[in-house]
Parts: sequence; structure tokens; C-alpha cells
Amino acid sequence: MGKRLRVKNLDRCIGCLECVYACSRTNEKLLSNYRSAIAVKASGGIERNYVVVVCRGCRSPPCAPACPIPGAIKPREGGGVIVDREICDATKCNQECIEACPIPGAIHIDVDINKAIVCRQCGACVQYCSTGVLVMEEATGEW
Repeated sequence: MGKRLRVKNLDRCIGCLECVYACSRTNEKLLSNYRSAIAVKASGGIERNYVVVVCRGCRSPPCAPACPIPGAIKPREGGGVIVDREICDATKCNQECIEACPIPGAIHIDVDINKAIVCRQCGACVQYCSTGVLVMEEATGEW
């Protein structure tokens, strides 16, 4: 069984965006809020906590079979999905993967490259999360 990303200690999030930049730099080779597969949003102003939006690595991800382009989104062993960037083309679909995902915002389309952006469960964000909000855990259960 593989490991999956978990938002473990959300109350510790300070909104620093280090996880966001670690993701985009590791996976896309550039610093970009939008090209990152993880998002951090304020949940009610400066005095409130933050929300971390990221794929939770479903064991049977509904986004993969929802994709109309065969092989573009494949289930990942241990949970979650892998997007095949050579095949994925958001100009040829109605973004069914986004609609099928149970976590709003965990999948988005980068309009500059017309590809789905979704966490591949690599864990790069975890090592840069200085407050311990994110962890990689052994995959158990449906999520």
C-alpha cells in the first residue's frame, strides 16, 4: 500500500504558502500559485484559520473514470491519480474530472497549458511545511 497526503493539523496553518510553492517548483519547475496542486485559502479573514485544498488520494478516485479522454487520468497505486500530460487536453472535455471530485477545488484546469492539475501524492509539500500541517501517512480506508 502507498502513502497519501493528509491535512493533519490544520489549526497550525499560518498561510505561509510554502507548501504551494514547493509543489509548483517540484512538479512544474516554476513558482506559481495556480500551477500548484495545493491551495491555501483564508477561511474568514486575518483572524481566522486557513483551509488547505488538496487531493486526499481516494482509493477509488471518481475523477479517473469520469474523464472522457482514455488514459488521461489514471488511478495511482495506493490512492489518488496520475494525470498523463501527453494525453490530458482540457479543450476536448467538459472538465468532468472536476465535477466528479468530492473535494471542491482539489482538481483545477491550468488554462495556459489546458491540463488538469491534481496532487500526485509526492509529498514535496510536507518537507516544506514548517508547522506540521501536512503529513504523508500509510493509505488506509477509502480516503
